[in-house]
Amino acid sequence: VITDILRGKLNFNGVVITDDMTMGAIMKNYNIGEAALKSINAGSDIILVCHGYNNEVEIINALKKAAEDGILTEERIDESVYRVLKLKQKYDLNDNLIDSVDVNKINKNIEEVLNAYLK
Repeated sequence: VITDILRGKLNFNGVVITDDMTMGAIMKNYNIGEAALKSINAGSDIILVCHGYNNEVEIINALKKAAEDGILTEERIDESVYRVLKLKQKYDLNDNLIDSVDVNKINKNIEEVLNAYLK
């Protein structure tokens, strides 16, 4: 669906993020590592894991093993990395440290935006 329809027919080239991999329907029917790998191979770029450190570790280990075994190819990884980096660049997201955050200024800006929107 992701590759054929979303990317193929609809020409969507953005980042695809899964829903929470710890949802009951997934956890009851799949090994979480296998589910993550299937999702990546289907075209997802980011795997969302909302509950449990052990689930995160299991997914990381499954994806690492799949890459080592050639099941998850370097080309497939590069496709996702490219899309994620392109999105970060679009919004000027980087790893630079911020000296300090002025919460009052942020709150004032939010208030101004809300006031302008509500008028």
